[in-house]
Amino acid sequence: MCGIAGIIGPGTDPATLVPMLACLAHRGPDDSGTWAEPSVALGHRRLSILDLSSAGHQPMGSTDDRFVITFNGEIYNHEQVRGQLRERGHHFRSRTDTEVVLAAFAQWGTAALERLVGMFALAIWDRDLRTLTLARDRLGEKPLYYAHLGDRLVFGSEIAAVTAVPWVPSSIDPAATRLFLAYRDVPAPWTIHRSIRKLPPAHLMQFHDGRMSIQQYWRPMEQLSQPRLRLDATEALEALQDLLSEAVRQQLVADVPVGAFLSGGTDSSLVAALMVEHSTRPVRTFTVGFGDPEYDEAADATRVAQYLGTQHSVDYLDEPTVLALVPELPRMYGEPFADPSALPSRLVSARARRDVAVCLTGDGGDECFGGYNRYDVLERYGAPLEMLRPVAPLAHRLAPRLSGSARRLATVAGLSPEDLHRHALGITASTVIERLTGGSVPLYPPHEAWGLSGQTVRRRAMATDLIAYLPDQLLVKVDRAAMSVGLETRAPLLDHRVVEFSLRLPDRYLRGKPLLKELLYQRVPRALVDRPKQGFTVPLARWLRGELRPLLHDTLTAARLAEVGIEDRALVADLCRRHDAGEDHSDILWALLMLCLWAATPGARPHSG
Repeated sequence: MCGIAGIIGPGTDPATLVPMLACLAHRGPDDSGTWAEPSVALGHRRLSILDLSSAGHQPMGSTDDRFVITFNGEIYNHEQVRGQLRERGHHFRSRTDTEVVLAAFAQWGTAALERLVGMFALAIWDRDLRTLTLARDRLGEKPLYYAHLGDRLVFGSEIAAVTAVPWVPSSIDPAATRLFLAYRDVPAPWTIHRSIRKLPPAHLMQFHDGRMSIQQYWRPMEQLSQPRLRLDATEALEALQDLLSEAVRQQLVADVPVGAFLSGGTDSSLVAALMVEHSTRPVRTFTVGFGDPEYDEAADATRVAQYLGTQHSVDYLDEPTVLALVPELPRMYGEPFADPSALPSRLVSARARRDVAVCLTGDGGDECFGGYNRYDVLERYGAPLEMLRPVAPLAHRLAPRLSGSARRLATVAGLSPEDLHRHALGITASTVIERLTGGSVPLYPPHEAWGLSGQTVRRRAMATDLIAYLPDQLLVKVDRAAMSVGLETRAPLLDHRVVEFSLRLPDRYLRGKPLLKELLYQRVPRALVDRPKQGFTVPLARWLRGELRPLLHDTLTAARLAEVGIEDRALVADLCRRHDAGEDHSDILWALLMLCLWAATPGARPHSG
């Protein structure tokens, strides 16, 4: 796991890489390197995981000096690909997966991406064709940002590396601000800056002579459109067990200590159990606990760890420690990010990094195997609510006078299943955002999956979460939190072979993650893990009325709000007053706090317009 950066175009100054790489030092604390020739400069910060020797130094050139690579990620099947390449006459100077990727690209071109199993963001410069190729892994575990300005291109693993280039503009994108206030994050391809974009997951870019082209190399919707697998429950369990066991076995390979995050829930417990089966060393697991039992998972995780026999570490965090981290979040994420579970994610990462350099996670289980309650709600109420469209205006007028479930149903009366799913993902009503910013929210998530024929509402919602919510929010949260302390994370449930299998399963295997649960019950007593889904969260509403109230009110000033494009400052003041009085407006207030704290962060250089 590393950080990459580069500049392509006339007048490129290699010295510009120095501040870019300085912004990525936390992603790669073990080594730093640059490579340059006229009009090209590539940089790298290394976190050494495989082949810790100097043979893994990057940027790395091919044996024939035609290609140069700067690479971030892990290729779990690199030994198999290495064998295929040796049969074709390739020779290797190191044990790194980076050299395998470089040789694969020399052998197969961009088609090499289809052979790779893993997570990555990479840049490969072809010195003969004067062409740069950028690519990002299928599910979006690794980030990649770029700015295309005239005949020049800048790219980096984090936004800060791109904005470190003086001639990259940094004005705020109002559309990105509205998306952020609606969904807690700025989704791909947007960033908070007009001039900077994210390369979407499963996409590659080629840049030649000032011109850029982008294409998608892996399409999960194609898998979803394939005929469903004809498997009974036993066959489905066996097939999934084989896939997950192979994914975990491959992801345990490292020349540094490997551990796991353990919440005690289905996904992380199953990953930990499979690690115990495949690891030749005692497995380290990590949890953070809170004093408030409503938000504390430590006891559940500890019971699972004791049963599995892992070396388990629990850090119980006091609120001052957690709250002191709040002002650091905008710098850590590089743009506004308002998922409050970033706080415990960062803290458990810091705890794990004291003992290991890599942690496996349970990310992806809900999106791939149907774990979210919203899928059940959509399946049950989607069609009936859409049938209420003729009376929707009346229901919406009555909604403020109602309470509880009646109010919630009246609010969403008449929505299509697609819009109901969008509503479930959102944290702020579009009417509130329009008042705050003077503009409407762009359409998101993408409706690619909703346009497929022959798919159930459940499958369309799950596929949309897989290509949007998962990479735009959950994986961003984990990557930035972990990499801020130089910790690599790996997600076996997001091995693309597991994902492709899940996309072809019949719906009966995708209600409440029955396959994952059964695999876990074969390894851990049901009583230890069978409980309501809790989630990784914090008492945000209480904090914003208490310990965080001074920071909230001191930050949401009229001047700062105007700077980030918030027009209705009176509405913000009213939301603060109503929250203080006992109403819960924590989601939008936390988002506004993150937006304004980001604007005040040195290096953000924001200005609207």
